Amino acid sequence: MNSGYIAVLDSGIGGISVLKKLEKAFPFENFLYFGDNLNSPYGNRSRQNLLSLTIHNINIIKTYPVKMIVLACNTLSVNILNEIKEYSNMVVFGIFPPVESLMCSGKKTILLSTVKTSQIFKSKNGFESVGFYDLASDIERNLFCLEKVNFLNCKTNTFLDLKNCKKGDFQNVILGCTHYNFIKTQIVNHFQPQNVYDGIDNLISQMQKVIKKPKSLEKHCQNKTLFIGKNAKLNQIFYVKSG
Repeated sequence: MNSGYIAVLDSGIGGISVLKKLEKAFPFENFLYFGDNLNSPYGNRSRQNLLSLTIHNINIIKTYPVKMIVLACNTLSVNILNEIKEYSNMVVFGIFPPVESLMCSGKKTILLSTVKTSQIFKSKNGFESVGFYDLASDIERNLFCLEKVNFLNCKTNTFLDLKNCKKGDFQNVILGCTHYNFIKTQIVNHFQPQNVYDGIDNLISQMQKVIKKPKSLEKHCQNKTLFIGKNAKLNQIFYVKSG
């Protein structure tokens, strides 16, 4: 088993949806999870504020034996990935909504993301970009009763009336915030798309180019995952509860 943790950083519990897939993809690796729940959501913050918060959090992460970092937050990845690579002087991966590839598919696509992410991916013919102001924070507030969250009641930065969207209006739905994976069923039931994407598989593909499976890998390898930060216990409880 390779030495050193792969650190997974998010604004809160959203990155747990990434962490779980990473654990399955790399059973021979150990992970460290840092969720900055106290400062969630990130999607309404300025770029400079995002950079300041992330540098602070990386300084905490680097007090542990970490060998690489995953920004499990679309908002951070699309806005400050290069700066974090330069500052950390480590291998850093980010998660991105697969907008460009799906726009080339010719199918109508809708991106559901934070406001900060939607500002990067503008709506255009056949593609709608919807940024939610408070959906991530609503999910954080209702971690253990997610049935109370209704994304259709959350304020967005678009004139598109989501409540009036019908089955087939969009063939592709992109979950452009890792928090939204935890209400995926609700979103799918409303839009009834052909496909739902979240960018995690693309992230794993990029990481597989760097992370090599050890020759001495035992058949029954199991990850060791460490939760750190002021909200470590909360995040670990939700990790267990979310299955």
